[in-house]
Amino acid sequence: MRVLVVEDDRVLCEVFAGFLREVGHQPVVVHTAEAALDVLRAERQEAMLLDICLPGMSGIDLLKLQVVRELRVPTVVISGRATESQAQDCLRAGAFDFIGKPVALQRLAEVLGCLESRPAARPDAPRIERRRAPRAPVALPVRARESNGREFESTSVNLSTSGVKIRAGGVTRSGQEATLTLTLPDGETRLDVSSVVVRADFDGCAFHFLNLSDRQWSQLDDLVRWSEGVRRLHVEPHLRILHVIGEAISASLDVDEVLRIALDALTQVTGHEISSLHLLSADGATLLLRGDRGLRPRLRELLRMLPAGQGALGRVAASGHTVDLADAGASIDLGPSTQAVVDEEGIRAFVCVPVKNRGRPLGVLSLGRRASEPFTPSEIALVEASANQIGLALANAQLSSDTRRQLEDLKVAEAQLIEGDKLSTAGKLASGLAHEIRNRLTTILGLAQLSLMRPDVSVTSRQFLHTIAEETSVAARLLQNLLRFAGSHSAEGERCDLREQVEWVVELKGHELQRDGIQVVTELERVPAVLADKTQIQQVLLNLVQNAHQAMAAHAGPRVLTLRLVDAAANHVRLEVLDTGPGIPPNLLLRIFEAFSTTKPAGEGTGLGLWVSHAIIEHQHGTLRVENRPGGGARFVIELPAETPG
Repeated sequence: MRVLVVEDDRVLCEVFAGFLREVGHQPVVVHTAEAALDVLRAERQEAMLLDICLPGMSGIDLLKLQVVRELRVPTVVISGRATESQAQDCLRAGAFDFIGKPVALQRLAEVLGCLESRPAARPDAPRIERRRAPRAPVALPVRARESNGREFESTSVNLSTSGVKIRAGGVTRSGQEATLTLTLPDGETRLDVSSVVVRADFDGCAFHFLNLSDRQWSQLDDLVRWSEGVRRLHVEPHLRILHVIGEAISASLDVDEVLRIALDALTQVTGHEISSLHLLSADGATLLLRGDRGLRPRLRELLRMLPAGQGALGRVAASGHTVDLADAGASIDLGPSTQAVVDEEGIRAFVCVPVKNRGRPLGVLSLGRRASEPFTPSEIALVEASANQIGLALANAQLSSDTRRQLEDLKVAEAQLIEGDKLSTAGKLASGLAHEIRNRLTTILGLAQLSLMRPDVSVTSRQFLHTIAEETSVAARLLQNLLRFAGSHSAEGERCDLREQVEWVVELKGHELQRDGIQVVTELERVPAVLADKTQIQQVLLNLVQNAHQAMAAHAGPRVLTLRLVDAAANHVRLEVLDTGPGIPPNLLLRIFEAFSTTKPAGEGTGLGLWVSHAIIEHQHGTLRVENRPGGGARFVIELPAETPG
């Protein structure tokens, strides 16, 4: 039959087309529903294999077109992602059958066997009792002699013990009788068989055998069984591998497990001695060995990390095209410094295919054998199909990983919101208590000062009272600063002196910094004021100073915190916070202002402080950036537009 294959996966198309040819059909391959429609309009098709998910028009939409329904082409829908309702929709739209991927090729052959058309019997044609008999794709020389004396030669397409199909020849009318001479594979044995045409069309004629002798039947049966055994030996292991890999993908998101199963399955069929799978690094510059079979320690070490774009593996990763080195004398370049080891291993044939998903390169799958015979086209097609399955597994695993990470981020954000509500409640409670605390401090300070005024206070007591008065005054100022920070702030910018804000932060944090042996250096030039929300600027400064404090407290070496205020270009003011800590890891430096990015150990930081600070400065029409200092430590730079004189 002429079978139209509509499938967007080109490797899978090759598998289907090869299989259809082997079982005696003539495939016509297209990759879109629009192209399929053109073929259906141009030439009659006897069957169609149709994928549902296609670029542009879907398979279901194609089935529902009036022109397709009128053509009445028997259609088998094949899909790996269709739901049960979609399958039912296809059947209601006129599909003959629905097969899920991975496809059992034996079942596909049986379904196509049911679709083979049988012409209506002519009144003058002899009645033919046809029995179902296994058919095999066999190419035999055939000579036909019609009852009218006309003769022609052709070649068989498929053969069974009940009949044969030959390529188009001189016979075009159903019911025509002829004697066929079949030359068997040994080239000497010839069978003369009386036959009748049961179907004739543009691509060939199907004959039914009449009055076979027992010996002829036995010879044909042996030939069919032998041919069917060879075909199954060739096709079924390939199908089994794809089925095993497909099951692994559906059952597990563990990439290493899928890779192990895929490499094990391929080893059983293609007869290779070594195999390897490399995946591209995140930056796409390096191929990293992720799995292998049969690699000796020295070769495995050389292949552990390869530059993309160099050697056979690197070129396949960069180009996305398969490399097949079938010449036993060819130089197989697997990468820098590997040639001598490859020669020692005695690798003669080598194939390397890209691993991709939706056109994006992910890595390479490579197979090598010491035998001189090259990899066959069907073996290469199998490796390419397996690589596509591996690409799908990698994409599924990445999607699962991203989803888990996003869920974790949502959980952290939810926890932060809950914590924020708690802090808000605690802040309101602290504001209510602040008045009472200040009253108590006022009482303590007042009594201390009154006592100092008494002439009968001893020198020792007077020293104690001075200390009480000073410490009470410090406590009152700290409480005032804290309330000022927690209080409400204006929505619009106001005149803000950055020098005052720096001094406020130093005073608030001075005791803690001194306790941890951190020297504070202030370099504050006289600069113009800025228009900004004072409370939010205090929040940013406090966060930067606290981060510097924590970085230096856990770091050996000099501990110096520098706060520098200077004029900047374009009528801006620059405020710098410099520390002598360990600095920021390079892999985190570019995303330090992203939410949940932190250099602190788990449980010690939320990763939201710098994200919020960056947003605040941007809202104030300024910039906040960071860099590592050459001598060690980090440098945060805030630039804000200076107040324009009125």
